[in-house]
Amino acid sequence: MFSSETRLATGAGLLPAPIRFDPVHAVPIEAVFAESLHQHTVRLGPRPVGSAGLIDVIDTRGEGGRGGAWFPVAAKWRSMLAQPPGGVVVGNGAEGEPASAKDAAVLQSRPHLVLDGIEIAAEAVGATEMVIWLHEGEDRTELAVREALAQRQRNGPRPAIRVEVGPAGYLTGESSAVIRALSGGPALPMFRHAPATVSGVGGRPTLLHNVETLARIALAARDRLVPDTRLLTITGDGGQSVIEIEPDARITDAVLAGGVDPKTLQAVLLGGYGGQWLPWSDAAGLPLSALGKSLGAGILIPLARDRCGLRLTAELDRYLAAASARQCGPCMFGLPALADLFRQVADGGGGRRRLRRVRELLDEVTGRGACHLPEAAVNITTTALACFAADVDSHVNRGRCLH
Repeated sequence: MFSSETRLATGAGLLPAPIRFDPVHAVPIEAVFAESLHQHTVRLGPRPVGSAGLIDVIDTRGEGGRGGAWFPVAAKWRSMLAQPPGGVVVGNGAEGEPASAKDAAVLQSRPHLVLDGIEIAAEAVGATEMVIWLHEGEDRTELAVREALAQRQRNGPRPAIRVEVGPAGYLTGESSAVIRALSGGPALPMFRHAPATVSGVGGRPTLLHNVETLARIALAARDRLVPDTRLLTITGDGGQSVIEIEPDARITDAVLAGGVDPKTLQAVLLGGYGGQWLPWSDAAGLPLSALGKSLGAGILIPLARDRCGLRLTAELDRYLAAASARQCGPCMFGLPALADLFRQVADGGGGRRRLRRVRELLDEVTGRGACHLPEAAVNITTTALACFAADVDSHVNRGRCLH
């Protein structure tokens, strides 16, 4: 099924095996058994104590945050250490991106790896409070985390880690939205240039990591040379597959591992709803290691030849418009207008005049939002116009779809 050089990383890494989810990504298709504290300790040994010296290990590994931004972990720790002790460490396990299921996969299969990571990070930076942030409705994930915490308490006194559950939504897992919610405000992103005084939970120094990042910290602290594997969610019509794969694998290998036949594909969306479209002929041979931040939180959405990329993009634009925080003009007016116009283009109506207005709106929205949501719509729409150029011509000039 896989090319000879492709290696799925299982057992010793972050996941015990690939995990498949139905389209409601918190519910796995096959049974997922959470590793118990006993199994976790037998496999990896006891949790090391966190220390500031760990920052050099993380720095050497070049570890970046796995929530999508890839901000250097070591830089976050140094910033936290420069502030007074007594801050907060937050493990963000809320996946607002509907095309991602990797956080659910890690928390449901190996929750103790994440809990080790948050404890190690808190000790290393002198934090006194630890929080796991989850979304409402992800009951299996929450149950796995709470059961793991109960196991740790039964095993002896442990640092207190609390679970906070916030409203589900595309933006409510964004880092500044998490901080606002934990500070008693709405779970909405802060404005891009929010003052530093509101940058942490309750005004306190705050270190926020995606749960995959915390799991990697737990492995790094054990002096394990963990390969720079990638956790990827391959999202298709039949559901989602979360895989752990070596960085020298190609995109073709990844979609095969996710259960998708690459021979059926015309394009792929890299990075999820805020990502970029590439023709399959351009993307297939690319190694994952060359993609960097373009994969975002590790998302591939393959598109079959018999599906219309313009209509799918129109659906994503409509979703993003509905998911906006409505805190600024581009979100309140620009995104709904863009979604409506692009849907009309995808439906074959309006001709070149409507397409010209779409391009004008893209220019008007770019860089002007209070948060980064407008850029998500701009990215997928702009790259769709380039990737599906022949389809655009047929829709605009002939009023019909090529598919």
